[in-house]
Amino acid sequence: MAKRRLPIGIQTFRKIWQEDCYYVDKTAYIRRLLDEGTHYFLSRPRRFGKSLFLDTLKELFEGNEPLFAGLYIREHWDWSVRHPVVRLSFGSGNFKEPGYVQTNLMAQLDAVERRAGIASDYATGPERFAHLLETLHSRAGQAVVVLIDEYDKPILDALEVPEIARANRDFLRGLYAVIKDCDAHVRFAFITGVSKFSGLNNPNREVRQSLNRSLLRYLVKDPSRQMANSVRLYRLLEANDFAGLETLFHAFFASIPYEWYNNNDIAQYEGYASVFYSYFAGLGLDIAVEDSSSHGRLDMAVLFNGCVYLFEFKVVELASAGAAMAQLQQRRYADKYRALGQPIYLIAVEFSKDARNLAAFAVERT
Repeated sequence: MAKRRLPIGIQTFRKIWQEDCYYVDKTAYIRRLLDEGTHYFLSRPRRFGKSLFLDTLKELFEGNEPLFAGLYIREHWDWSVRHPVVRLSFGSGNFKEPGYVQTNLMAQLDAVERRAGIASDYATGPERFAHLLETLHSRAGQAVVVLIDEYDKPILDALEVPEIARANRDFLRGLYAVIKDCDAHVRFAFITGVSKFSGLNNPNREVRQSLNRSLLRYLVKDPSRQMANSVRLYRLLEANDFAGLETLFHAFFASIPYEWYNNNDIAQYEGYASVFYSYFAGLGLDIAVEDSSSHGRLDMAVLFNGCVYLFEFKVVELASAGAAMAQLQQRRYADKYRALGQPIYLIAVEFSKDARNLAAFAVERT
């Protein structure tokens, strides 16, 4: 049997079919996604196949049945129903330029409206997007499928220009809120990106309280390192690999330049704790800092993947060894989260100013 081509670099499902390339049938997962929910976000590294998956979804919802011959979904799909599809991508463009993200979006909406024969009088992106969804639904009689690729690229590309990165983030936040507000007009939404950014890009409250200025400058200066470590952290949390988590943070603290210790107070409690916070916040997880309960105030609570992680931080030169875990247990911080019915992990993190690294990392499930 003749070998087929590997679809290396191909991001369109139709091209794989036309050029008779190898394709691993993932359409059973599509059926499962549709059966279990309507709004999804996929955060994975580049070259993961996110764009190809979005294109597969587009062809499916538009009812292009011949492309799915021999695949699982072919016999598990109602091909008589076709949904309008709005596909946006922020994969290209100079997002370091002020206002470019708005220009880019308007050009994409122009193209969608032109193909659909829709005219809009709105001059602002979110309002125009909402009008497009409502009109497409009304005309087709079927709710709209929204597919957005590289949702975070306008932020990541502009990290070296913080004021533009913040402006891009705020604009996109308003755009994506439209999907929730227009839920009645949306059949399915799938958004992809490299990482979740929330608290890390908030210069007002969270960053100012939890990140010292030298750390923030470091993250902006070297976003690639932040991204790589965030991906590692995400995978370790998914696997509940606490030994790997300890090793990751040992390596990070060991890489911090000695000048930091000479020029600022990173060796103090807040400096060390802010490093932990920055990584978890960079993933956009559900985080509560200084989390109050009836017995005290927990340093950090993280809810992720059906688990609760409760962190207490101490500097050993300022507290006795084992004080972090003792406080987690004695003040019964876990009680606040027991009603969730999820596994709860107490994580005691102790730093040493002298060693300039972790002194202890203890985990207990309760």
